[in-house]
Amino acid sequence: MNSLKPLKKYRFKVFLAPTLKLFEVATELFSPFLVRYIIDEGVTKKDWNFTWMTSLILFGIAIFGFLFTMLAQYLSSRVACDYAHDLRKEVFHTVSSLSDKQLDSFGKEKILTIVNNDTFAMQNGVNMFMRLIFRPPFLFVGATIFAFTIDFRTGLIFVIALLLCALVIGRIMHSTNQKYSAIQSSLDEMTLVSNDVLSGARPVRAFEKEEYEEERFGKSVLTYRERSLSLASTNAWFNPLTFFFVNAALILIVAIGGFSELEDSPITIGEIVSLVSYLVSCLAAMVMFSRMIVSLSKALASKERIDSLLAMKGNIQNSGVISKDEEASGTKLIEFKDVSLTYGNKKGDKPAVSGLTFRIDQGETVGIIGGTGSGKSTAISLLLRLFEPTNGQIFYRGIPLYEYDLNALRKEISVVLQKPSIFKGSIRSNLLLAKKDATEDEMIKALKNALAYDYVSKYDDFLDHEVEEGGTNLSGGQKQRLLIARALLKGGDVLILDDSMSALDYLSDQKVRANISKIKGLTKIIVSQRASSLIDCDKILVFDNGHIIANGKHEELLKTCDVYREIFDIQKGGVK
Repeated sequence: MNSLKPLKKYRFKVFLAPTLKLFEVATELFSPFLVRYIIDEGVTKKDWNFTWMTSLILFGIAIFGFLFTMLAQYLSSRVACDYAHDLRKEVFHTVSSLSDKQLDSFGKEKILTIVNNDTFAMQNGVNMFMRLIFRPPFLFVGATIFAFTIDFRTGLIFVIALLLCALVIGRIMHSTNQKYSAIQSSLDEMTLVSNDVLSGARPVRAFEKEEYEEERFGKSVLTYRERSLSLASTNAWFNPLTFFFVNAALILIVAIGGFSELEDSPITIGEIVSLVSYLVSCLAAMVMFSRMIVSLSKALASKERIDSLLAMKGNIQNSGVISKDEEASGTKLIEFKDVSLTYGNKKGDKPAVSGLTFRIDQGETVGIIGGTGSGKSTAISLLLRLFEPTNGQIFYRGIPLYEYDLNALRKEISVVLQKPSIFKGSIRSNLLLAKKDATEDEMIKALKNALAYDYVSKYDDFLDHEVEEGGTNLSGGQKQRLLIARALLKGGDVLILDDSMSALDYLSDQKVRANISKIKGLTKIIVSQRASSLIDCDKILVFDNGHIIANGKHEELLKTCDVYREIFDIQKGGVK
């Protein structure tokens, strides 16, 4: 998709604003023409009636020019803001449709810069384009024609001065576009480093890496500074050169006017004043045109970045039309058949998981255990269709997962992921993310089942207690219990707990699992590092190095699976 596509709905206003600017320029060109006659025919000949009448006409033209200007400015600003609003929504919609793999490959920090910085640059570019695209050229042409009608020599001076200014503008436009792209890349790097420092503030302090991070940030800022200075040094030539050419033209016109006194048809004072007014207007238009060039250069650089994002198509499409109402009969709920996933796209990349084959029936409680990086969370991501399998196939209710309606799938599955996702707001607002029409009684019940009611009830403002960004004012255990409560409030047929009770003590872990087990008909998938948390599961899948190496109940695995027995013995204290 092209980033300018949202502008099509405003195309009438996009053309109307520059058209109004043409009327403004017409009044601006006509004003010095009247001033000429006021001076030469009125003031010089002391014809005060003519002077007053012409002055009133000039005043009326100025009022019309003001009205045209204000209306054009309003339309330009309004269209630019509305366009930026639509563009940001389009960018956000695109980002929401991308898989985690695509987001990681594009760069999340770059996406943040695009949403906040590049869209604003496009907004300014559209605004300046609508206001100034026609005004300077029309003013230059009109002033030049008028200069030729007064004296052929003054017309040539106008043309030469404006051509020299145009050459300066063209040269600067050619060199600034790439420099703005480089500056935007520097902003991406600064955002990346800042995000790392902010999200990892505690580890940075714990490992006494403040100086290292300051140096790292300093390098990114220095790069940004050098690129900005390079751009500024290029743009710095614009005003001096254009002012020089215009002022040189002014000097020549005044000189020609002085020498013309010796000729048969000298240039009058009114004509000189008019010519000077036109040149001053052209100079002011040139300054504004320079600002437009700067804004458009930024916008063009940003447009390339936005287009590259909008061109991405989510590789996880909701092409399915089958929902729960059309489910297949039988108890088989989830089935993996020889499923593999490779995160990278390079030849030789090792699969994160391979050959996953297992089945989960309705109402079962299934445990998943294994070492760090063994593929447990990857299997959950595949079930949620956050990633598409590289090989193999996944079935849900006997239907290929890619055919199952994506919205229905995620509505039926409640999940608490490994990394806590708490949003700034209140406890109530975080719970309502799961079920927007939930009653307070439903929220309290979910909090009690997750053992979160114990600490939430102690707050004076209860459910309206403020939650900071990322839940920084909550402990690890409090965050996990709140997330479990949110998943229970959502409901659904499947509950996935992806190592989401690691911050709870063993007794709390046991109580939460006991409360969840009372929910009838709920299929539970519990990913845990604790073997003791999975003892009561109907089956346990043991992951190792991306493979399922064992499948069975707790007692069976103690006898047949060395990896599981080793994990259990170490946690139990059997190995010294």
